[in-house]
Amino acid sequence: MVKKDKEIQDIELQGIIGSQIRNSLGYLGGELSSQRRKSIEYYLGDKLGTEIDGRSQVVSTDVSDTVESILPNLLRVFTASDKVVRCDPITAEDIEISEQATAYLNHVFYKQNDGFSLLYNFFKDALIEKNGFLKIYWDESETIEHETYRNLTPAEKEALNDTKDEIEVIEEETIVDEVVKEQQEMARQQAEQQGVDISNVEFPDPVLFNCKIKRIRKQGQVKIESIPPEEFLIERKAKTIKDADFVAHKVFMSRSQLIEMGFDEETVNNLPASQDQNFNTEDVARTRNIESHNLDTPTDNSTAKIQVFETYIRYDYDNDGVAELRKIICAGEDGHFILENMPCDSIPFVTITPIPMPHRFYGRSISELVEDIQLMKSTVMRQLLDNMYLTNNNRVAIMDGMVNMDDLLTTRPGGVVRTKQPPGQVMQPLQAQPISNQAFPMLSYLDSVREVRTGISKQVQGLDPNTLNAKTATGVNALMTQTQMRSELIARIFAETGVKDLFRKIFELMV
Repeated sequence: MVKKDKEIQDIELQGIIGSQIRNSLGYLGGELSSQRRKSIEYYLGDKLGTEIDGRSQVVSTDVSDTVESILPNLLRVFTASDKVVRCDPITAEDIEISEQATAYLNHVFYKQNDGFSLLYNFFKDALIEKNGFLKIYWDESETIEHETYRNLTPAEKEALNDTKDEIEVIEEETIVDEVVKEQQEMARQQAEQQGVDISNVEFPDPVLFNCKIKRIRKQGQVKIESIPPEEFLIERKAKTIKDADFVAHKVFMSRSQLIEMGFDEETVNNLPASQDQNFNTEDVARTRNIESHNLDTPTDNSTAKIQVFETYIRYDYDNDGVAELRKIICAGEDGHFILENMPCDSIPFVTITPIPMPHRFYGRSISELVEDIQLMKSTVMRQLLDNMYLTNNNRVAIMDGMVNMDDLLTTRPGGVVRTKQPPGQVMQPLQAQPISNQAFPMLSYLDSVREVRTGISKQVQGLDPNTLNAKTATGVNALMTQTQMRSELIARIFAETGVKDLFRKIFELMV
């Protein structure tokens, strides 16, 4: 009866997980995915979709320029010193412990993990795609090393096993130690000459060993990973990760990887393969300028990709009326196949956003503030270039039959155009109306709008350093203060949210 109840409970849990996955933010596209894909395309300067054959297709790079101008200031705030975090003591007795914790946290972040790259990806994802994500967990990984030894004595061979590592002998060859054998023979001869009975003396076997071993090192440590935003799922009504009833990490893993993680081989081989990763629109947008046709084709069944969800769900599993947090690893399109179900203490994800929105999880990105500016500037620049092309290569009105068409259409320096009457009477250029007087002020206006929205100006970007020479000291200070205030606000938001949460989780894992 208990087994039946558990089977019914597992079926109910499968249904709940599948429903949560399908209804979560970020699952299978939606408005959120479309906005992030659009931001990536604008950052990379992809075509806008309004291009006309034969016309200018230039794209302004305002999103990229703005993001790359803000990013150095943010990284300098956090990485200017060798201590990205510092623990403050509460009482005098905590001073020594706080110093040790500070040293350990920075060691874990910079030495055991690539701290700078993690912060770079963390911040850049947030500036472009609304939110950046990191995953923090304790990694019990194994390192396999193959070693070869020659001429080992029995004592030296035994010493190989005197370690915490797991040793597996792959090949072993026993050979005679001629030196020891000769020494033993000499000892016996000397004993016989001296009349000493050594028949009861046991000599060790004169052998040496040649062997190849496999050493498996188990190194547990805090692991920090940068998570692509499209892999993170959260319930729609959640406002923070901590209070969410459902959070998931969606990844694609090979059958071989799942078996290495310890899951049953037969169960893994029966899981359905997935092709959804080939239709991940955000990843396609991210890699389009490198590879236009991004398809992952498995070489055999062991490398076939399985869609895996590492879910964290609040669920009353023990029927005591209180929902507890559980970590459930499941596979399949909607997580139908449960591979692991265990209780856990916390959700191992942290997030940041440059412009938090009250009472909702996802904030706004810097890219969103500039995308329409990039569209308008690209449109004006295209029309300006088209106008210049038409001005330099204007159309010509001719009197039919009075001009040699081959001569007219063959444009070359010093070329001759044959006409039957004076050119002024049979030919007339159609002049395009120049728009530069209106276009350049419009571009300057759009730049000023971008400066107001983001706080990033040409002077701060370093695009036009001579303009600072014409400004007063007060004006320059005001300009720099405005930019610093915007960058400092974003840095403070990052520090008080995701970065602080990151080191809290590292501290929780080390105590």
